[in-house]
Amino acid sequence: MRKSTSRSKVRVATAAGLTTGAVAAALLVAPAAASAATTVYPPVVAVGDLVTITDTEVSFSSGTNGTASRAVILTSPGTTTPVCSATYPTTSTTIVAAEQTAGSISTSKTVTFKVPTAAVAGTNGLAKRYVACFYAPTGSTAREGNQNGYPFYVGTAPTLNPTFGLTGTANTVTLTAATNVFTGVTALGAQYTTEPCPAAYGTPAAGTTGTPTRTGDASATVTVPATLTSTSGNTRYNLCVYNGTLAASTLVTIGSYAVTQLVLSQGTGPWQGGNSLDITSPNQVLAGIDSPGVNLTAAACPAKYESTDTVGTSLVADVRKISNSRFAFTVPALRSSAPAAPPTAQPVWNVCLYGGTDDGASDLVANIPYTITTLHTATEVAPKAGPALGGSKIVVSGTAFPTDGTLTATLGGMALTGVKVLSPTAFEAITPAHAPGNNMALTVTTAAGTFLLTNAYSFTSALIVDPNTAPNTRTVNVVIKGVGFQSANFNAAGTALTLTGSHFYLVEGVYAGNEGDAASGVRANPPVAECRNVLVLKDTEAICSLNLARRLDAEGVDYLVPAAPAEAGTIGTPAVTTIGSTVTSRVIRSSAALFTRDHEGLTIYEATPTNFAPGTRIVDVISPTVAVISAPAQATGTGITLALLPPTARTVTVTTGNASTALGAPAVDTFLTSDDERYIVGPNIALGIKLNSITDGDTAVLSAVSGGTGSTASANLLSMNVPVPEGAYNMTYVSNGALNASSTDPNYVQSTVSSTSTFAVSSF
Repeated sequence: MRKSTSRSKVRVATAAGLTTGAVAAALLVAPAAASAATTVYPPVVAVGDLVTITDTEVSFSSGTNGTASRAVILTSPGTTTPVCSATYPTTSTTIVAAEQTAGSISTSKTVTFKVPTAAVAGTNGLAKRYVACFYAPTGSTAREGNQNGYPFYVGTAPTLNPTFGLTGTANTVTLTAATNVFTGVTALGAQYTTEPCPAAYGTPAAGTTGTPTRTGDASATVTVPATLTSTSGNTRYNLCVYNGTLAASTLVTIGSYAVTQLVLSQGTGPWQGGNSLDITSPNQVLAGIDSPGVNLTAAACPAKYESTDTVGTSLVADVRKISNSRFAFTVPALRSSAPAAPPTAQPVWNVCLYGGTDDGASDLVANIPYTITTLHTATEVAPKAGPALGGSKIVVSGTAFPTDGTLTATLGGMALTGVKVLSPTAFEAITPAHAPGNNMALTVTTAAGTFLLTNAYSFTSALIVDPNTAPNTRTVNVVIKGVGFQSANFNAAGTALTLTGSHFYLVEGVYAGNEGDAASGVRANPPVAECRNVLVLKDTEAICSLNLARRLDAEGVDYLVPAAPAEAGTIGTPAVTTIGSTVTSRVIRSSAALFTRDHEGLTIYEATPTNFAPGTRIVDVISPTVAVISAPAQATGTGITLALLPPTARTVTVTTGNASTALGAPAVDTFLTSDDERYIVGPNIALGIKLNSITDGDTAVLSAVSGGTGSTASANLLSMNVPVPEGAYNMTYVSNGALNASSTDPNYVQSTVSSTSTFAVSSF
């Protein structure tokens, strides 16, 4: 409501030699001392809405509807006193009867009426002045209240943001209207007053003007001078906006701005209550008050404390005085109708602070508006998990989500981005980067408060790798994205392989670091390779070197080194003829438990190729007795004798001697220094023989005598390493590679398998 100075006090001020401008200035200093007898609310009203007139110095006929004081609207009020006729007038085009409906009730000091359709707004919704006159509903139909009536304005009421400010504090208010009230207006004037707005700008009192800026046809900003003060709890000013600052500049629109001594920690909250309000003041409003009382009411604060908790009034049970300028309490449930019903009729309540809790005796100290609404809920997040790197879209289901862009949310304490409310029951957002963890809480915050959904989401440590494919013939640098790399304990570049510390492992399937066999020291599903020499670029990105030409052994503490090639079976074992093949099939079988993971990637060798084409490899081991080969078998056989060899490093032409360890080469520089200790396979050279003592690149010494007659033929120099077999793997981060770390390390973290962590190893 806005307040006007009582007529008697204006007369006293004028008699004392004060002008009305001086009275207005006095109001700025102590508006409560000059509090008005008459209030009009709202200051600007639309056709068909209700206007409430309160005059504490008169008595209206009370009742409901037909028994209440009758109201007429003067559409062209004059200035000759009295403006209102002495008795109920005959209605006409300029004297219009106001409609009184259910809810427009008169009391002895208040009349509420509905604005008739004849009282139209000005062009583009400009505020247009009318006067309401009241008359007794029966008997003499005599005039009631002020003989000059009660002015009010019909037009577009602007929305103010904020609607109130702290006493003695400069501020800026944004006005937004539903119609283009500022169309054609190039300059604006503004003044604040506890009186009804003057029809023209006039000469405002010092300290009452604001600086307006037109920002559009329907919007403007207006400064609030620090000279607007309140010595009471809450003083309401009319913000009067004009089409200039000349004395004759006419009124455009009116807003309602309150100046308060209190500051709320939360200006809006749920009508269900349960939230805490922390209230402060620049003044010591609680000085001398040990046990303050607080009421929350949908109406104006009563002058005295009321101990009755009724519809529209809720009592605060436990007010905590923190200091003379600060207090706090838990908001009770607020209702404006039936119990536990949302307050749809009255969203703005008042927090009323009293000097005690004596019913009907404790005085009002201060008050401030408090907006209530329905608290939203959040019921589900879909999907319920995603990568710790963030960037995943989620949809949150719930109720009462506002669509005005004010909703914010956090997941695991980190802010969601890209929040977009799809409807009152759903919004979408993008997840933040977060350390891996399960059952993270979601908090959704709106003007109504904050709602917490526990066990809402899990951040999985999935990685993103680039590139995600490479040949098994070389080392490739891989960029890995994830979370928490800066706190990881990667081994220094160039150090020996070790299990402790953090690692990027290439794993077939899901890494299992627990002991596969009791006391074996072998992990259940160890890595096939490690991406080493890690360089952390930032907490979410690192680069490492992945050598696919060298495969890790079963323990993962060293590289797999090929032993002496031997026929029929595992590397370095005596010859056993147990292999069976089926023509056109890529499956081979062994009658003994022969195959292990170490055989994957090895080449099948037959002295005389019969059952398998040269270069055929084992690509997968299904079980100790079943393996898959890279090309179909050429024949069906049983008891096949074969060897499993490392890949060929290169082919050379050599000359063997008869039962000699000497090995020659017809071409210059056939042998390299790096060939020393390589196994060689070829005519007249038995399996398991190495090159030794390379001289001048033309001759070498075999580790054992060759057999057969001397000859010149092609021979294969085998790789000294076993490469990672071709196939699909997963890049996996583990915070601790030690055996059984997942159960012994309380801070253990392992990334999950995802489409972004897949890495393909090829032979090209």
